Amino acid sequence: MDYKGYKIQGDGTFGLYEVKPQGRGTVPKPLRGKYTNTREACEAIDRYESSKDKGRKNGKTTDQGGD
Repeated sequence: MDYKGYKIQGDGTFGLYEVKPQGRGTVPKPLRGKYTNTREACEAIDRYESSKDKGRKNGKTTDQGGD
């Protein structure tokens, strides 16, 4: 199954699912691991994609408070 630029496929042994890259590259660390169903994997991708956009405004990172 393809979802938002990633492939969700069975691990081939225990009936669990893994997120794989479409084409070349690696999967981001937050998406690595096993999922019990494709819905769970899709939700993880959605969470990752939304967290990736936090702190950005017009393509630039905004100050998150530090210092």
